[in-house]
Amino acid sequence: MKGEAMPFDKTEAAQLLADCGRRCCICGHLHRVQVHHIVPGDDKIENGIPLCPPCHDEVHTDYSQGRTTRVYTPVELKMHRKRTIDLTKKEGKWKPGSPEWRRDKKLVTFFAQCLDRPAFRTYFHQEMSFADFDEAMQDTLLALNTGYWKTRDGTVLERSLGKSCVVNPRWREELDKIAAIVEEIRRRFADSVGLHRMLLHFQGRSGFKPPDAVLRANLGLGQWMDEERQQAIDIMNAILRDLQMQPLANLRT
Repeated sequence: MKGEAMPFDKTEAAQLLADCGRRCCICGHLHRVQVHHIVPGDDKIENGIPLCPPCHDEVHTDYSQGRTTRVYTPVELKMHRKRTIDLTKKEGKWKPGSPEWRRDKKLVTFFAQCLDRPAFRTYFHQEMSFADFDEAMQDTLLALNTGYWKTRDGTVLERSLGKSCVVNPRWREELDKIAAIVEEIRRRFADSVGLHRMLLHFQGRSGFKPPDAVLRANLGLGQWMDEERQQAIDIMNAILRDLQMQPLANLRT
């Protein structure tokens, strides 16, 4: 039937998977990857792209009610495939002292610098401003993902590349873990603020407490925030040790 997807040539599909390091060309993960069609009906391998099941579903979901993200175009998907193939080639050339290693070192230095800030050195219950704390987490996540690092007033301090451009796969995976920690910190913070707003709505005037005071008094939340930020520091310091670089100061000290 016209337009129906047919299998790719097995040898060509195997070569494409090898060229991409058997990773998903969208998220970069190595889980249950298969070669899918960029455009349905074209069975040439140039129309193939390795994708994991979740990214495949996202790629082939058209505009629908409630969707807030743009759909993937064939041009964008081919760019993702090229980026993945190029990254796999660089991984093959990576070794200490190589140009790829030096570029990774420069990127890691940038990311470590983004974590070397008061928001990762101050105990949560001692924060002077929780609004500033949340903004610092947002800025850190932006720097990790895009390489865009700015001050609170929007002034760009440095423009680098995002963590997906790190060639060393282990370091890239560890940086993904740091980003996931910061994302979870922001989610937990937002949930806590939302819950407190609801409680404040039902409290009488005599029971009113400013949000900062409520957050500071939440010892369980504070301990969790401290442990998560320390974990992010520990992960970064492990990478810095690989590079024989000065570690970041611990939150505990």
